[in-house]
Amino acid sequence: VVTASAVYIVFIFSHVKPASINANMDKEIPFKDLVDRANEKIELGYELISQLEEYRQINGVDKIQRKISQEVKFLQKVITNEKLKINHVQCSNLTHYAFLVQILKLQQGVVHLDCGFPLEGRSNPLRVDIVCENGLKWIKAIARNSKSLADAAKGEASYGARSILDQAEEFVDASAQHLCMFKPPKVVFYFSQTIDNTLLEELQETGVEIASIAEPAESNESTDISSVSTLNIDITTLLAYISNVCNGSCNWQFREGILTEQAEKERQTPLKPALDNLFKGKRLICCETAYKSFEEIIALLAGAQEHKRAAELMQIVEVLPDVTTVPDELAVIKFSGKINQRSLKIFAFGMQMKAVTVTSNKAFVRSAKMQGINVPVFTHQARALTEAKESTATPIQ
Repeated sequence: VVTASAVYIVFIFSHVKPASINANMDKEIPFKDLVDRANEKIELGYELISQLEEYRQINGVDKIQRKISQEVKFLQKVITNEKLKINHVQCSNLTHYAFLVQILKLQQGVVHLDCGFPLEGRSNPLRVDIVCENGLKWIKAIARNSKSLADAAKGEASYGARSILDQAEEFVDASAQHLCMFKPPKVVFYFSQTIDNTLLEELQETGVEIASIAEPAESNESTDISSVSTLNIDITTLLAYISNVCNGSCNWQFREGILTEQAEKERQTPLKPALDNLFKGKRLICCETAYKSFEEIIALLAGAQEHKRAAELMQIVEVLPDVTTVPDELAVIKFSGKINQRSLKIFAFGMQMKAVTVTSNKAFVRSAKMQGINVPVFTHQARALTEAKESTATPIQ
């Protein structure tokens, strides 16, 4: 029988022993040498912040840069106050961030760093170090030494510490709750050091893939929309596809600034070839709500050629009934200026049909994401109907 006092004694010794070792090491290492080591870490921190600049457009990068900056400022402070300890250098999180940046450079389609995902039964979100391959891969960076990992897996870590196996199970559970393109993201644990075979096998049994800088994880065979067979075409895409501006008539300066801007973007990056390529070999569907709204807009605003193209387009797009119930993933969504009943019906239809929704309605996608809901979408630039507006526009030579 293990008494409470026995547990308490073990707990105390497990913490005191490393502290006393560090205290002895502090005495053995001259302060100047400690400062040199700390300055190396500080230089590393500045270098990491600089390297992350090229990834600034990725969500979460600015937060990582701020955390690195905090680590640097802490080391500078303890140096200035002459309170620097070996523990400050050895336990600096800069080692973790250096490893994270190394991993980041190997990835494709990175969409987020340090991303939080709600997990049932957990009070705070699960933090994923790197979300990449357009959401289809989650990466956790582990820069701890192999012995501490093995000890933790055997339950020999300090009180309250979670083993790497516990974390692996959490990641796999969370990925099953947050599907991307209708499937769980692949979970990859990157280790900075070699782990023993027993731990490796136990981790793989949980469903986690193991990788290192020397042996990176393989990319998914298809990380984009090409793996999806059905596309749900939103009103915005139906309109863009038939618009005169997308069909060879983009050399105009319109009275309406937004149309002139869209025409300029079309000259730079034509949209219709991209949509044609996307549609190739796919089943194209839309719901009744989208189709009726499309017809109403055409009746009001379309020119003769746009009317003709609309009829041709609807020969290849299958119109299906609206869904009667909203899928569970979208059931909790809150309405706002960016999310209305019509948009919800269209995106809910796509999810129910296991189809990726093609849309320029980025506001809905963004608002849903802010509420923790990832909608399977392919987004493109907006294009309005322009044929009727050409009579008052100025041609661009």
